Amino acid sequence: MSRRLLPLLLFVTTLSAEGDDAALFTLYKNRVAPIIQGTCIGCHASGGTASSTRLVYASGSSTSIQETNFGLVRSYIEGNIKSGSQYAFLNKGQGQGHGGGNQLRNESDVQAVTAFIDAVALSLSDGDEDGVTNDRDNCQDVANADQADLDQDGKGDVCDADIDGDGVANEDDDFPKDATETQDSDQDGVGDVRDAFDDDPNEFEDTDGDGVGDVADPDDDGDGFSDAQELADGTNPKSRFSCPSCAFSFDVDESQATQPLNDGLLVIRYLFGFSGDALTAGAVAGLAGRATSEAIAEYLSDADAELDIDDNGKSEPLTDGLLLIRYLFGFSGEALISGAMGTGAERDTAEAIEAYIKARVPEQ
Repeated sequence: MSRRLLPLLLFVTTLSAEGDDAALFTLYKNRVAPIIQGTCIGCHASGGTASSTRLVYASGSSTSIQETNFGLVRSYIEGNIKSGSQYAFLNKGQGQGHGGGNQLRNESDVQAVTAFIDAVALSLSDGDEDGVTNDRDNCQDVANADQADLDQDGKGDVCDADIDGDGVANEDDDFPKDATETQDSDQDGVGDVRDAFDDDPNEFEDTDGDGVGDVADPDDDGDGFSDAQELADGTNPKSRFSCPSCAFSFDVDESQATQPLNDGLLVIRYLFGFSGDALTAGAVAGLAGRATSEAIAEYLSDADAELDIDDNGKSEPLTDGLLLIRYLFGFSGEALISGAMGTGAERDTAEAIEAYIKARVPEQ
């Protein structure tokens, strides 16, 4: 094996254990830093004859100084590689276009610099051919172009032994993509944390909290209308605000007036995920009957299906929330729906949107 390839092999071996940055720094510290401090620092330092160049080093052997110089050299080499001049740093060190002449007179120094440049180039390559170079890839050996990392631990999901970061390995975790769930006692596909009946494989939800699971409960939402009747009427059997005689109202704060900067703002904030004071601050009318953030969040949560104004199966702030606030500001026609319709909207005309909202706005 050539002496030039040995440092690169050591880099690759270290890479698998440490990652690009740590392995590159180890190679730099052991092989290149002694050259910088022993040879280059004489001119390439603040106040030196080469202080006007891009390579101005700090003098010393502390870790912080070595890290600073490492970043400088690595950045310089990466720029050369990307411009097609991979060995420009080496060539200058050997005297090509270098005012200081040849400063890499020892074969070992040439090998060290060459190996470091090759290692930097390797870190910029794309080993798994997923379109993400190794220096940015959180799974360098397994293709993962989307770089998904559920637990944000720096390891992509496709190569993370514990995807949700809950301390339980994927193979032992019934819900490896949910850190709040690790067990499913009744094996019904719903974790014990969310399962209101974790000892009954036929039940997991109790919408109205009456102690009877929705499968056995003829009136899931407890609004007095049976599930069968609601399905026949086209209302939501799991929302107590959706039934033939309890129509949902966009008067969210129950002030007897539906206003864009009160009710519209509350809806769009809720759909953005705001809660507590961030949900209600400055958005609740003075005569509101429903004024607390808890009451408003519960009201909107129970009526989530009603907030799907464009009827695409999702309630979203920049579609449904925007449609509502535009309507309450008096927009109509194309001005109401332009750029605000969700993908797959079933209610997709201005007339249909206006009729839907109008039916849920009490007369003032």
